[in-house]
Amino acid sequence: MLKEIEKRRSIRKFNKEAVKQETLEVLLRSAMQAPTAMNKQTWRFLVLQRREDLDVLPSLHPYANMMKSAGAAIIVMGDRTLNSDPYLYCDASAAIMNILLEATHLGLGSCWCAIAPSKERIDAFSNYFALSKELLPIAVIALGEGMESKGFEDRYDPAKVQWR
Repeated sequence: MLKEIEKRRSIRKFNKEAVKQETLEVLLRSAMQAPTAMNKQTWRFLVLQRREDLDVLPSLHPYANMMKSAGAAIIVMGDRTLNSDPYLYCDASAAIMNILLEATHLGLGSCWCAIAPSKERIDAFSNYFALSKELLPIAVIALGEGMESKGFEDRYDPAKVQWR
């Protein structure tokens, strides 16, 4: 198993230090290597680096308090002009996982907070960030220097597997 898969955990405490532009670009490059339905590459990204944007996120999402200490965040969206919503969720999820694993590889903490399918959260993010109707905000990822450490937790459960 890849070490990044073993090490990746949801980190909710950061030191507020900004994440470098070059590092954010590496994360975005990793995201864009994810597979997409029919190779339509429907994902779109809004990178948040300004403290005022990060600090407002908990008012838009009830489980995003960690954003107040994160060094950056990436909102992962789907372009509705390219595919239907179910495919956008799949495409975005693959990109999100790549971001989380790359962040772990780079020594950063990260935490995935789902926006969709909650209409209330979709509307809050769309309105606050003035997103076009074509963009579906799917998740926001907190990023930064983690101030907590979590060990490996083996989640393999043979009862959840069927063999034929």
